[in-house]
Amino acid sequence: MITAAAAAAFTAAALFAGPVPATAAGCGYEAITTVHLRSGPGSGYVSLGLLREGDRLGTPKQKRGGWWKTFTMDRTVSGIKAGKTGWVKASYLRKSVCMRLE
Repeated sequence: MITAAAAAAFTAAALFAGPVPATAAGCGYEAITTVHLRSGPGSGYVSLGLLREGDRLGTPKQKRGGWWKTFTMDRTVSGIKAGKTGWVKASYLRKSVCMRLE
């Protein structure tokens, strides 16, 4: 049988369990406007979907001609799944602001 104190501790731990807090290097980037996530580094490549302002992206893995190969960190507002890799024009991105709560 679980005591009330143990149940409360378990509930609190479950509520606050989640992704490991981001480090300064792991904050990633976010879209500053609506922009296409593309299959390659250029506007001639197929759009994989639209990113909306505030959609979070990981730190670029490759950079080519002002385009960055990155991945979605969360499901986007328009429905692109988390972890989807694609290319975004770098001028439509900014560094995300990270907070670490302790």
